[in-house]
Amino acid sequence: MRSAPRSRHGFTLIELLVVIAIIAILIGLLVPAVQKVREAAARTKCQNNLHQMGLAFHMHHDTYGSFPSGGDSWTLDRTFVNGVPANYTQQAWGWGYQILPLIEQNNLWSIPQGALNAAGSASAGDLQVASSPVPTYICPSLRGPTVFNYTQAGWNGKRAMGDYVGNGGTYSGTYDGPLVPRGRTTAFKNITNGTSNVLLIGEKYVDLLIAATQPDCNDDQGWTDGWDNDTICFAQGASPGTTIPPQRDGRAGTCGFYFGGPHPGGVQVVLCDGSTRSISYGVNANAWLVFCQATGGGVLDTSSF
Repeated sequence: MRSAPRSRHGFTLIELLVVIAIIAILIGLLVPAVQKVREAAARTKCQNNLHQMGLAFHMHHDTYGSFPSGGDSWTLDRTFVNGVPANYTQQAWGWGYQILPLIEQNNLWSIPQGALNAAGSASAGDLQVASSPVPTYICPSLRGPTVFNYTQAGWNGKRAMGDYVGNGGTYSGTYDGPLVPRGRTTAFKNITNGTSNVLLIGEKYVDLLIAATQPDCNDDQGWTDGWDNDTICFAQGASPGTTIPPQRDGRAGTCGFYFGGPHPGGVQVVLCDGSTRSISYGVNANAWLVFCQATGGGVLDTSSF
């Protein structure tokens, strides 16, 4: 006697398609959620970077009675006095170099000058310092450590990029921001608009298409740069004109000395009082102008922040 044939269980084509569709929907729901969590973590890290820089500025003020300077021309090498890196009163390199000892990077700051390189300009020590990425100056939402070849001003080596810029005020030449060139000073007493009302450091606008692969106008001299748009930005750019609020990083030209960032909600900043916050890309232009002025006398309206 033959036993009854066993029935075979399996997916029909329609059932398989339904399962695939459900999986696709779940993935579609999961990926944005993961991206949001990842961006939130990166934004928190970015704000912590800014907080550490703000603390360094305060410690610098405790030591010298002044904030670091913005340095001098981008063409100049590191300044030494009696074989030791000069302080803010004489240092040609920018604020990013000057605060290194205050963000646990004293070993990098104190690298000796060394002999001149083959081009007869930059020293071996300067090349080593300028080509070293500093984690505090890297926003994880934008890119990782980034080093580009650099051959300007007699150099023949590499420079590490930074993602943050100091606030120079209204435009280049007004010197009404908390960052000023070498030879000038800014102390708390000079920030007459109030330390809780004035931008100190923010993120730098970059061209997302090339930011991780090649240098650009405001992204070539690197974090050691002196009074230049790799490390200094303004409310109105290099010359008087229209106030440009911070912009979401894109693919436009970057020579404008403007603030910007990779985060979807707004640019991350630290204020002169050391507090951090996010400023909307839709911030009112007049409010942004007052926010960038340490001595303008304006009243800050934060309703659009």
